[in-house]
Amino acid sequence: MKTRYKLCGIQIETGSDPRKNIEKAFSLVDKASRGNPDFMVLPEMFEIVPEPSRAGESAHTLSDELVERLAQAARSHEVNLIGGSIIEKDGDALFNTSLVFDREGELRGRYRKIHLFDAFDYGESKTLKGGSEPLLCTLDDLPFGLAICYDIRFPEVARFYAAGGAKVVFFPAAFFQPNHDHWDLNIRCRALDNGIFVMGCNQTGKRFVGRSAVSNPWGILVASMGVEEGFFCAEIDLAVIDATRRRLPLLENRRFDVNPRP
Repeated sequence: MKTRYKLCGIQIETGSDPRKNIEKAFSLVDKASRGNPDFMVLPEMFEIVPEPSRAGESAHTLSDELVERLAQAARSHEVNLIGGSIIEKDGDALFNTSLVFDREGELRGRYRKIHLFDAFDYGESKTLKGGSEPLLCTLDDLPFGLAICYDIRFPEVARFYAAGGAKVVFFPAAFFQPNHDHWDLNIRCRALDNGIFVMGCNQTGKRFVGRSAVSNPWGILVASMGVEEGFFCAEIDLAVIDATRRRLPLLENRRFDVNPRP
């Protein structure tokens, strides 16, 4: 069974022109694919980050051109692709949705952002509907979980995935400035809390903190970016998870038999 994987993340700054953003993202996908990664991750809302009231203007169904282009990128580069996120239209509802494609370009999973970003005066729930189901998926023998941006601040998400057998949790994000210390801390804590690898793939620029990164199960960053646009790769070894958990068996040591007293 395979234990070593190469993960690759794309980091971009989206502007006001969706077409330019898309071309930039897929150009970087093409370049990053030359390193033959096993998994590639785009950031949240890589097409455009709309104001909440205008989210419907950028909405897509799962049968439209942008979704097919994601599938084609996975197929042509023979890579498992986490498609960042798009605004998905399903009937009258809008969701912040991440799509998972296998090496053949087949859609293997859909995750709708559970924790909508209703913080720092940004009301995502004004127009978007929150998802209700996590996504635990296995591709190339790698079990992984998927969540989006604000989800990383809720430790229950990563714990759910780790308890379900995930070895990696991917977080496509558009994590707002000036919270770069929160971003770094959350990536490392979610990895350390659960003895897993965590990858955060972020937007950058004037509005977002960049600093996409991968943390190992000890909570140590093993690959990271600054605030530049581009891509980065990390090679991970699942044997590190077992070694970490033998020394620090947090999941085994949990207790649920202690009742709080008033």
